[in-house]
Amino acid sequence: MAAFDLQEQEQIAEIKAWWTQWGKLLITVAVALLVAYVGQAAWKAYQQSQGEAATTAYGTVEKAFQAKDAAKTRAAADTMAKQQPGHALTSRAMLLAAKAAHDGKDLDKARTALEWVVAHGNEDGVVDVARLRLAAVLLDQKQFDAALKTLDKPKSDTFAGQFSDARGDVFAVKGDFPAARKAYELARSQLEKDSPARELIEVKLSSLGAAK
Repeated sequence: MAAFDLQEQEQIAEIKAWWTQWGKLLITVAVALLVAYVGQAAWKAYQQSQGEAATTAYGTVEKAFQAKDAAKTRAAADTMAKQQPGHALTSRAMLLAAKAAHDGKDLDKARTALEWVVAHGNEDGVVDVARLRLAAVLLDQKQFDAALKTLDKPKSDTFAGQFSDARGDVFAVKGDFPAARKAYELARSQLEKDSPARELIEVKLSSLGAAK
């Protein structure tokens, strides 16, 4: 092999010096980027597998619910709560479990399922639906203060009218007719003019007038 000339030797020396100073850093950065890429790919694969698992699990809940088997519906929903607590379908599974329990007159189990959604749900609309249903269960159990606390303020403004309407129901059953009227009137102002719920609120307000 021919010997390097003086200029080439100087270039090689410069490259060696540069590599000595920066080589390890470049390797570290390259490895970090590779780990990040692999980690991101693994996370996406994990999320996909979790999504598929949650979909399959939710199918089990739906099947039990359609069969009107409250016990199996709740058991399948509880399994999702343990294995996929953060998945959107898990909150929906618990709503089905609550409905099955309520249909079976088991208010305590309906309540605990709804409380789970309120505590762990990550979608405002779903949580508000659970709160409305929970308030209805608490009203059935004559736990008026707990029901009113549950209806304190919706996470989504979309449910403002429904929350006020539900608060009116609690006050009416409790016998506080002035507070019920105030809540119903607020609900009427919050609902769209073409909302079917407004007609029912008018009926409730008329009933309060007769209850004076």
